[in-house]
Amino acid sequence: MATVEELIRQYDTDPELKKEVDEILADQKITMAEFMGFAKKHDVHVTLADFPKIIKEAKEAGLIK
Repeated sequence: MATVEELIRQYDTDPELKKEVDEILADQKITMAEFMGFAKKHDVHVTLADFPKIIKEAKEAGLIK
């Protein structure tokens, strides 16, 4: 099981992961389904309660508006 931090580090070095994330963020939104599907696919331990925190961090990082 990966942590969010591990996945972030992997994002910086893995072009396939970056492409997948970029496709999710193309519309400048992250839906709950996208969030949970991505977490399940990559075996990242997150809960629905983590969703607002992830959205806030994505906005602060300039990934979404």
